[in-house]
Amino acid sequence: MAKVYTITREAAAQLLGISTRTIDRYIRSGKLSYKKVANKVLLEKGEVYDLKKDFSALHQEVETEVISQSSSSTGLAKSNPQLEAMIEQKLEKFFLIFREKDKMLEEKNKIIFVLQQRVGELETKIQNMVALPDYTREKQEAIIEKQKLEEKISQLKSSIKNEKLINLILIGLTLVFLIIAWFLFFK
Repeated sequence: MAKVYTITREAAAQLLGISTRTIDRYIRSGKLSYKKVANKVLLEKGEVYDLKKDFSALHQEVETEVISQSSSSTGLAKSNPQLEAMIEQKLEKFFLIFREKDKMLEEKNKIIFVLQQRVGELETKIQNMVALPDYTREKQEAIIEKQKLEEKISQLKSSIKNEKLINLILIGLTLVFLIIAWFLFFK
């Protein structure tokens, strides 16, 4: 059967719920084959969907295992399925929010990387400039732009720290919720 290369890295990442960096790792390790067409990396459609099936099966196995443990040890599935479904729904929402936060942090890290590259370019440009009257204005503009970029980098870094703190608080609250739910189940 002929391989069909029609899915972009970005589309595959979105379909699988992973980052493009992970897609690149899969390509390097040989899990996904690719073809480059007009400077665009296209992935083999069947392999991407097979990987999605594997992810789905893995997710299903984990859920099945957790449900079977809770139902055999406490009889919870038989006694209160609505409460169990509600907890399951809350956990899925939490993990969805957590994945979205990770994506946002990854995007901010990319921006920081680009900005740091630009700062490096500006520093090199400033160092290589000749102190002639014609270049003084351009040198001053480059210095001002460098300062603005450094401020933006520091703002993004503090934003990332805040995001991480919020994630830790969410994890803590989820653990407290799970402990309370567990306590109520055994009571």
